[in-house]
Amino acid sequence: MTSAADIKRITRVALQRNPHWILRKQQLVVLPIDHYVQSFSFNGTRTSHYFHLSFGIAPLYELDFNQGYGARFETSLGEEMWDARDDNIEEEIALRCEQESARFTRARSPQSFLYYAADFTNTERNSSLILTHALAGNPLLAKKILLEELFRLELEHWYRSETWLRFKPDLHHVRRRRRLRRLLSILNDGPARVEALAHTLERVNVHKLDLEKHWTSPWLNRRR
Repeated sequence: MTSAADIKRITRVALQRNPHWILRKQQLVVLPIDHYVQSFSFNGTRTSHYFHLSFGIAPLYELDFNQGYGARFETSLGEEMWDARDDNIEEEIALRCEQESARFTRARSPQSFLYYAADFTNTERNSSLILTHALAGNPLLAKKILLEELFRLELEHWYRSETWLRFKPDLHHVRRRRRLRRLLSILNDGPARVEALAHTLERVNVHKLDLEKHWTSPWLNRRR
């Protein structure tokens, strides 16, 4: 497992050369932050001092915020795992992150984010992209994905209740079904309600990430 001190040390050169980047725990965040968080993640392994390095873009406005879509990238020598003890690790981290950061220019709107995310997931079936489709002007596809996910959860709940002798509802699934039903109601209310929800979710997620002072483009400013 790579320690916080290791991550702070090995990102020193990257932060010096890129003052618009900031370190938040195990993530090197690339500013500015508008509707998307663009970052590099240092993911520890079971072997001390070794870690995986990945890039990702996450929409702040989605219902289930996560690390987003991206992939691991290798060292300059093609090795999958990075070693925090390497002599030139600081320079190599800076160089490789600068090279990979070119990908971040591809996501500046819901439409361009869907184009970017298509390299990593089936965007027409992924339930984590419901609001993205709605904001991109395709509410019918957003509802289709939502209803398919809701049907899957309902079917799984019914099957377990019918076949398990000691059935207890999965609380995570119960909460998710409720959230999807509320989201369906908002989608049915039209674009204004969708944007209002997206704005609220962005504020919540920016606050959770402690990135409020770096948030440069709230929805209200976008429409001026």
